[in-house]
Amino acid sequence: MLRRCYSAREFLEIKAMTLSIRAALAVAAALFTAETAQAAERTVTLDVTNVSCVTCAPIVRRAISRVPGVTAVSVNPGDAGRAVATVTYDDVRVTPTVLAQASTNAGYPARVRASH
Repeated sequence: MLRRCYSAREFLEIKAMTLSIRAALAVAAALFTAETAQAAERTVTLDVTNVSCVTCAPIVRRAISRVPGVTAVSVNPGDAGRAVATVTYDDVRVTPTVLAQASTNAGYPARVRASH
């Protein structure tokens, strides 16, 4: 394999191009890292009403779990037609208000109790 000798000008042009490519890659990596660092898994607790029988909790769980960004849902029926839903979700894809609305749309009004 033959090696080509570059003039000083060609060498500087190649060096400048290499540095430009490295800088562009560094910027792209920094932007990608910053974007993924903002995504976080969160947990929210919802107070749910109208949960009056054994079939209600699974309906609430299914309605909330269908929301994009939800990773886990548990619904614990309480007394007097109330339940507590604990939802783990990706905070970049969905908000607690949307999760409560999913339960409400299924016929089980919900409100956000706590988000952590």
